Amino acid sequence: MKKILILITISLLAIGTVSAQDYDLSVVEDSFESFADGVANALPAATNMGLNWNDAYVGSFPHMGVGLTLGAVMLPIDAFEDVYDMTGEGGIDDFSDVGIPLPVYTGDFRMGIPLLPIPMDLGFKFGALNSSMFEVEDLEMEYLMVGGDVRWAIWEDRKLKGLRPDLSIGVGYTYLKGNITVPIDDQAVDVSDVPGLNTMNIRDTEMFFDWGSSVLDLKAQVSKQILILNLSAGAGVSYGWSHAGGGITGSTVDVDGVEITSDQIDLISQLAGVDVDTDGVTVDSDVSGGSFRFFGGAGLNLWLLKIDLGLLYAVPSNTLGGSVNVRLQY
Repeated sequence: MKKILILITISLLAIGTVSAQDYDLSVVEDSFESFADGVANALPAATNMGLNWNDAYVGSFPHMGVGLTLGAVMLPIDAFEDVYDMTGEGGIDDFSDVGIPLPVYTGDFRMGIPLLPIPMDLGFKFGALNSSMFEVEDLEMEYLMVGGDVRWAIWEDRKLKGLRPDLSIGVGYTYLKGNITVPIDDQAVDVSDVPGLNTMNIRDTEMFFDWGSSVLDLKAQVSKQILILNLSAGAGVSYGWSHAGGGITGSTVDVDGVEITSDQIDLISQLAGVDVDTDGVTVDSDVSGGSFRFFGGAGLNLWLLKIDLGLLYAVPSNTLGGSVNVRLQY
């Protein structure tokens, strides 16, 4: 159970207490760098969740819809393995090679844009969580996603005969951020690579993870309604500015029992290549670049009630994601 709880920290659940460990600072650096790099590369796919309805076009005004999307993208296990090993719990072979889920949720709203000579719709999505909304002891957590898009309907299924589908192209922007902090036992870190120093102690300790991404997105989608079934497929290209990181912090930090000094902070930081200060150790990774994804799904149209299932696959991060959307749509 402890293994599961530690790994699902990033999935907005609490983790068990991490036992006190004695390890080199390079282990902290490598562990959190692996986490940061893996997560930062997968974040643009997470921002594409929400507003990915199976309707390529919602219809001209006053057509609109409002609903809820729940989903997850799978973060690479390699990003977690080193951090997990650092806790002394052993490997993570019990978990699927598919990855560790990063949950995503948004409330979605989409409507046809009135007074325009061309058929277009406008969508907004918003999701927020924090630890005050849950009764989970010692867990601090924050999650925010906000975004929107505009789509132009090149073809409209409802105005066509035969098998031609809805076809739209769109542009959007999404901002996503999150963080989790959980208490762990006091940590002792070997800093003997620095001449004259032995052990850095971090007391009243917490382990934290944080991540964020800003993404611009272009997409094209087709959809076709057949009786009560709605099928869709599409592709998109995104450019994202992402960061992720983590570390071990505490109320006090000392070296060999004496409060850490600014000179020691500078020496340890330079030799270890991590950010060390009077709060502890932090490691961050920034990743900017483009990605390409395929997406699609199937849905049920039950009069005003729409239920969609969707999948996406993004490269070059090889990130897999899935979602469920339930909405009322006219």
